[in-house]
Amino acid sequence: MHKFVLLMTIILYPLSHYGQERIIWTSFQQLDSLLSIAPKETIIFIHTDWCSYCRKMEKEVFSKKEIYDRLNKDYYLVELDAETVEDITFDQEIWKSKTPKKNTGQYHPLALLLLTNQKMVFPSLLRYDQTFKLKSIKQKYLSPKELANFLR
Repeated sequence: MHKFVLLMTIILYPLSHYGQERIIWTSFQQLDSLLSIAPKETIIFIHTDWCSYCRKMEKEVFSKKEIYDRLNKDYYLVELDAETVEDITFDQEIWKSKTPKKNTGQYHPLALLLLTNQKMVFPSLLRYDQTFKLKSIKQKYLSPKELANFLR
């Protein structure tokens, strides 16, 4: 009987999260097309794997219904691991990592470009208008209230 309960738990657990709302992340490659077809503002969330405040924002801020509802409705949302080694296609270019292996402090060229003249501080939120012109940057953990102010 114990094995049956364990098996059913393993099978049914993923279904308990089915239908739950969340942030709808867009890739940089999709963003090019979306901005040309249906322009709207864009938020880029730049983070790293080791950043505790980045994880805190994901768990405590982006998971709030009023936050993800507003973000999904009014913005395109793109997340970027600043230390990724993946190739990123964006703005008719392919952005390639300088290193084949992920290393702390080895930033992807696109992250460096997006944060030009900024310190590499995480999390970083960049807000762009409908024509993809930078409107504002926040480089810190934002509470739900601070994020709402950033979006005004």
